[in-house]
Amino acid sequence: RLINDVLDFSKLESGRMVVEMSENNIADLARDVSESQRPEAAKKGLYLNLDIRDGIPNIKFNPDLIAQVLSNLINNAVKFTDSGGITISVFHDSRDVTVCIEDTGIGIPQDRIGDLFQKYSQIPGPDGRRTGGTGLGLAISKEVIVRHHGRIWVESKEGSGSKFCFSLPGDS
Repeated sequence: RLINDVLDFSKLESGRMVVEMSENNIADLARDVSESQRPEAAKKGLYLNLDIRDGIPNIKFNPDLIAQVLSNLINNAVKFTDSGGITISVFHDSRDVTVCIEDTGIGIPQDRIGDLFQKYSQIPGPDGRRTGGTGLGLAISKEVIVRHHGRIWVESKEGSGSKFCFSLPGDS
């Protein structure tokens, strides 16, 4: 997995990965990816809710790459949540379609939020535990979203969970 992550990140970062986009429905993709993650959440006794607003338009994106972003964000939410659960919301405004993954997990210290999307960055939990992984998931996610002309961000408060969101242009 590390080798694949490094290769993917290298291709994305250098612009060598061709991002072929087609018109798709991100709400359908969010449903599919969340269903694939539901067993892991259930193992931990976590809920996994979907809040998909009506009328989400089809937009142009690469479904494989955006599925990778969704999987990474949901997997991280499950990994860093011990009770409660995760809510995945999809909504749109006049310009963008936005997806948010909000958890009731451990949250992120404010002084570490700037490090999250850096390659090989891993933030240990409050008990110092490391949860494995390559430290590339969020860096890859950011590069994918940037290549889609979108933006990605996080809102978090230590001890109160995290909310990772990304927006893709509705007119791409």
